[in-house]
Amino acid sequence: MTGGPPLKRRQISALRALKVNPAGLRRKAYPRVVPMLVVYGYVEVRPSILAGGETAWFLTQAGCDRLRTIGSGEPSDPN
Repeated sequence: MTGGPPLKRRQISALRALKVNPAGLRRKAYPRVVPMLVVYGYVEVRPSILAGGETAWFLTQAGCDRLRTIGSGEPSDPN
């Protein structure tokens, strides 16, 4: 068991993209996928430090924890 609701491939891709973009992902990225990740508590919306006050998607600690169970998708990742 992965410790959360089952995630689709696109949701996992969005979590991985958020992980490598700590300054936030623009709100137009993954518009059909990320809102459900917000409901799950894996992603939050807050002001972006790079976009002049615009809001962006950010990975939460719960999202980081879930991504750790899924794996980064990198060849060196054992998950």
